[in-house]
Amino acid sequence: MTAAVVTLAVIVVAGAVVLAVGLRRRRPASGPGAGGDSEPETPPTGTPAAGLLPTDLAARDGRLVLLQFSSAFSRSCRDTHSVLDDVAAELPGLVHRDVDLATRPELVRLLGLQGTPTTLLVDGRGRELLRVSGVPRRAALVSAIEPHLPAGD
Repeated sequence: MTAAVVTLAVIVVAGAVVLAVGLRRRRPASGPGAGGDSEPETPPTGTPAAGLLPTDLAARDGRLVLLQFSSAFSRSCRDTHSVLDDVAAELPGLVHRDVDLATRPELVRLLGLQGTPTTLLVDGRGRELLRVSGVPRRAALVSAIEPHLPAGD
């Protein structure tokens, strides 16, 4: 009986350590993503998406695209999808596309994706204008997108 209790205690402690390490790696200790929601960031010049974005992911009609990279079983990805759908419905000249990385794994390396959900705002030429890791804050995302919308929208 004592051996069973000790074994169970070791399993519980090991599970807690694995869980803590996993959560620590998923979320930065400080910064915009620390609270669970993320702020958009402007990518540096010459971002990975520049000239590399597959043409099937850009909008052919010149509209801006909120390009969401997701995994099927992620709650954060579902929450992000909802936010991006709402933002795309609110802002004319904007479309939301969701890409399941299980079907397009080559995009992880090509675009320098660090995890899911990751959202890129790309223009009609496939240039990355913004990048958000994690669930975006709706108001901050709208504010970051608006300067990129065509005049009059």
